[in-house]
Amino acid sequence: MSWSVQWQETKSASLSGQTRTIVQAIESAAFDLMAKLEEADRQAQLRHQKWLADEERRRQEEDRRRVEQSVADSRSELGRVIKQWADVMSVERFLVGVEQRARDLPETDRHELLERLALARSFLGEQDPLAFFREWKTPEERYAPQYPLRRETRRAHRGRNSGDKLLLD
Repeated sequence: MSWSVQWQETKSASLSGQTRTIVQAIESAAFDLMAKLEEADRQAQLRHQKWLADEERRRQEEDRRRVEQSVADSRSELGRVIKQWADVMSVERFLVGVEQRARDLPETDRHELLERLALARSFLGEQDPLAFFREWKTPEERYAPQYPLRRETRRAHRGRNSGDKLLLD
């Protein structure tokens, strides 16, 4: 808010002669200026409250987005774990099948095949499918929501109903 009044001193009218007029103008403007200042303060306070509300909405939206992302990431990672598990179990079934069939072979062939089987197992290394599963993270382990979740959101966040839309209170 700004306020200005100008008085000019001329050869025919000096400022000292206008002192009373200047004082009266300032005094009469004081009430209007106070009202304008109060209104400007009120408007500034309203703008600040709107900014705070906008920031809160932005934070809630970001939180909601991060919850949704944690669910998607967890679901995707669990799919990879299941595939890794299936791959490891397939390899294990193959190796067990080779070992079972090797038992039916003559001793020399069996010994050679079992040695190759040991080489294959050594080459593949330890493949514990439970280790893959232990490394998987739930949505809650990935991100802890900053705002309370609605019932539908909690259910989806826990993965009970993948069709639920994630909503925050």
